[in-house]
Amino acid sequence: MNVRFVEERKMISKFFEDISLDTGMIVFGVHDTMKAMEMSALETVYMYDEIDITRYVIKNPVKNDTKTWYLNKKQEEDPKYFKDVESGVDLEIIESEPLGDWLMVKYGDFGVKVELISDKTQEGF
Repeated sequence: MNVRFVEERKMISKFFEDISLDTGMIVFGVHDTMKAMEMSALETVYMYDEIDITRYVIKNPVKNDTKTWYLNKKQEEDPKYFKDVESGVDLEIIESEPLGDWLMVKYGDFGVKVELISDKTQEGF
């Protein structure tokens, strides 16, 4: 058996064990995970290796502020992420990059370890 799959099974088993202990030390979902990472509150990020989320940094030229969105393909079709509701002006896309690619370059800036999870094991699936 592939050593990587054995390691992945161990990681996922520990993850589920930590969830069952209900320590409050686990964060789920892209938005909560990224917020915790930005606050330096994470040690490890477990990420599906084929995550289909794009990280956008959007600037509102009217209010001169920026926001970061983590959008899936369906959300990218929703104009509310790309237009100012009050003025109707189009927002400027400052950055747009697949989240996985961005995280693999930037994880060190946040002091986290990234573990990729595949769907090649029963646990990963």
